[in-house]
Amino acid sequence: MKKNSREMVNTWRRGFTQKSMVAAITLVVSSMAIAEDTSDSDERIEEVQVIGILESATRNLEIKRDSLAVVDAITAEDIGKFPDKNVADSLQRVPGVTIDRSGGEGSTVSIRGTSSEWTLTQLNGNYIATSGSGAPSRNFNYLLLPSSMISRAEVYKSPEARIDEGGVGGTVILHSHKPLDLDAGQGVITTEATYSDTTEEWDPQYNAFYSWKNESDTFGVLVGYTSQDRGVTGVTNYASGWRLHSDTDENADLPALVDQTTEEVFNDVWAPTQVSIHNSKEDRTRDGYQLAAQWRPTERLEFGFAYFGSKLGYDTNTQSLTFAEWNDHDDAYYGIEVDGDTVVTYGFNDNGDLNENNWGDGDVNGGVDVYRGLMSPQLTGYTRKGESESNTYDFEVIYEGDFYTAAINVGHTEAEGGTSELTYANMDARYGSVDSWLWSIADGKPSYEVSTDLTKDTEAYPYYDWFGSDATENSDEESYYQLDLAFDTNWGIVNKFYVGTKYRDHEARSYRDIYRWDDETDDNGGYRGWLSGDQWFHNPDYHPDTSTLISDKVVDNSAGNTGAIDFLAFDTDALMDYVRGNFNLTVMPVLSGTYTIDEEIFSTYAQADFIWRDFRGNLGVRYVSTKLSTETYDDITGMESDEIIANSRSNTTKEFLPSLNVAWDLTGDLVIRFTASKAMSRVSYAYLGQAETYGPPVHIVSPDEWTGRGSGFFANTDLAAMISKQFDLGLEWYYADGSALGVTLFDKDIDNLPIQVTEIVEREHDCCNGPIEVEMKGQIGGGNATSSGVELFAQHAFESGFGLMANYTFTDTGTSTIILANESIEAEIPGTARHQYNLSAFYENENFGVRASYNWVDDRVTSLHRGYAVYDKDYGQLDLNATYTFTDNFNISASIINLTEEVAEGYWKQENRMTYNNYSGRRLYIGANYKF
Repeated sequence: MKKNSREMVNTWRRGFTQKSMVAAITLVVSSMAIAEDTSDSDERIEEVQVIGILESATRNLEIKRDSLAVVDAITAEDIGKFPDKNVADSLQRVPGVTIDRSGGEGSTVSIRGTSSEWTLTQLNGNYIATSGSGAPSRNFNYLLLPSSMISRAEVYKSPEARIDEGGVGGTVILHSHKPLDLDAGQGVITTEATYSDTTEEWDPQYNAFYSWKNESDTFGVLVGYTSQDRGVTGVTNYASGWRLHSDTDENADLPALVDQTTEEVFNDVWAPTQVSIHNSKEDRTRDGYQLAAQWRPTERLEFGFAYFGSKLGYDTNTQSLTFAEWNDHDDAYYGIEVDGDTVVTYGFNDNGDLNENNWGDGDVNGGVDVYRGLMSPQLTGYTRKGESESNTYDFEVIYEGDFYTAAINVGHTEAEGGTSELTYANMDARYGSVDSWLWSIADGKPSYEVSTDLTKDTEAYPYYDWFGSDATENSDEESYYQLDLAFDTNWGIVNKFYVGTKYRDHEARSYRDIYRWDDETDDNGGYRGWLSGDQWFHNPDYHPDTSTLISDKVVDNSAGNTGAIDFLAFDTDALMDYVRGNFNLTVMPVLSGTYTIDEEIFSTYAQADFIWRDFRGNLGVRYVSTKLSTETYDDITGMESDEIIANSRSNTTKEFLPSLNVAWDLTGDLVIRFTASKAMSRVSYAYLGQAETYGPPVHIVSPDEWTGRGSGFFANTDLAAMISKQFDLGLEWYYADGSALGVTLFDKDIDNLPIQVTEIVEREHDCCNGPIEVEMKGQIGGGNATSSGVELFAQHAFESGFGLMANYTFTDTGTSTIILANESIEAEIPGTARHQYNLSAFYENENFGVRASYNWVDDRVTSLHRGYAVYDKDYGQLDLNATYTFTDNFNISASIINLTEEVAEGYWKQENRMTYNNYSGRRLYIGANYKF
């Protein structure tokens, strides 16, 4: 294998102020030679037998020490046995790495306070196509890739010229096994059962792996398969739609609040429009396939082929109960409590005004009568069916000459998936069916009081409200062709020289459709998503009696102690049986969600590895030319024209990306590192695929008179790639076998960030005589931000079998500019965590090994609301792993994930303005592993 030297950056530091438990990075190498990297095929690391936690951690340190760039490595304990159930879960234990979770599992990876879309993930040095339930993304979806197929993961925090561009944050390269590096007839069979306290069910998982080669070590084949069924249930409370109540602020959303019980006035206070409970259960299935072959017809020539396939299914049923104040009924508030300028409690009652005839003026909302009484709680049922599939094919030819190595790599990767059908419908309380309700977030956890028992009352929601049905499909594919040459040289201090070129043809597509259900007798279209005129869904001709849509199943929200209450479920199956039995389906494309993005990428590089006295490193430059073509469609709501307006745009950008990595072996134990480089990340598909879309003002009084503005988004496909100038300076002390300390300072200066802007423009529309004002949002280039900080790591092994590992990262990320209605606002970059740390403690002997790992991450910005940051609150999680080995061939293992039942939380601007809390479960894994 090539000894691709790269450096790492890890951290150790104080046991922070949270729960000081244990956690960390432990991952382990199997009994095999480390798989070959793609660029240095003539330099091979000696085969090292590793069987335990300490030996794998020691091997990780060796990879870091020998590297030329800044690199962290994670290796598998054994074939088919990566240290965590998910590769992203392992990567979160690397200094400076944070992850986002889906159903408690790691799904995306962020490095050093940058967006997850700025992390490039590769498999064996090449792109892996990925897809998800929504639109295409540059994020790699780690849920798609079974961890059992991976032998090693490397996190490059500083680039080398010969590594593909695309990761301003960093690059993650996942390595698979190769058959000629393994013993002949080597294999493993693993079976495992998983239990979650949110589902209270056991789910199975199976892994099988087999590798064979001939006696002459010239031809080998390996196959692998993994299958997993898992129920994923999450319980979430949301507080959303925060708005200002004021009689004095001209920008206020609503007048001051008045408590009708005490007559107290609450002025200049913020309150959420709604507080809701969501219970989401996903039946998740995952299958993974692996096939690899190697053939060495001569000592100099090698052919290799690798196939990886994965399929992820996700059928979801979500039940939601919402307590909302939709229409500013000042005469119905009670129980109001405030904390500073934030409303943390209020109730709502009917004040005796609820009856079927209590309707409003028909001159608003296009002539539709609006009910003025209590309109919640609202019960909503969602069902989603979806699947994502990814396939990657790679063919490689390597020729080793007397003083050079030539490698040709050709491959194709493709993924497709999405949501084949999403259906949702609402029912509301009306006419006194629920007299009153109250919510509170005063104690940091929601609580609810309702005048009726929603676990028994089947008449609580007499008013049938909204219905929607749609689908989203996406695809992602890339074909690549690569030539690499590596020369052994005697050019003074240059001992190795690389040149190469690569061509990539990438395409991302997104399609979105609305399912419209028609009864063939009504021009208004029956069950389509939005009805014109006065045919709203409460028209009894379009729905069954609501009591028939209430299930006898109670939604259990007791897990995780989130404060959510139980309630009877919406029977979405009964509703769809009715819809399918009475209406015909017409599929209507949604132009704003349909686009195609093509990228033709040509790159070439030159890199020189050097060694002089105690200095080693590399210097190189990568040239990248990107031709971008997009096709989007204008989507104007309410226009009668049947014309579809397609917009095709293209541009070409060129970049030179130099890189310098230097390691100074100051003594036999001390290494000093310095790096300077320029990196790039391409802009999100969501920005590039944005269509010009807008609609009319919300309230239209007549064709000549309207209130408010229209709203929409503008397209900008000229957004250039983000460019980062970055530096690292580090010191590492390897003071004993398996033990080390280190510190790294890093700095990134990022240009060309997309800036979110809001502009007021004029547009033509059929709704009105003359142009209308439209508030258009979109992205323009030219923003700047910085990310700098320090990473500390420590690892120590005791002769008794105990060991400790720890790291800490501090990141100071600058702000990015957004412009709202010509006002410039500095906002934190999403994904940023100022502090994070990992702690691990382990013990092992000849038969038994146990590890406790604790990971903690500080508050992180996730998005913006009204120009202010929305945060994920700090979160820590403790995991336990244990293994007992009976023989060299058989062991059993057990893991507990999220031992202390931690609940994830979020807030807007300040901590007492809760946005959500979520519990995804504590999971228990019990398994047996047989290898041969």
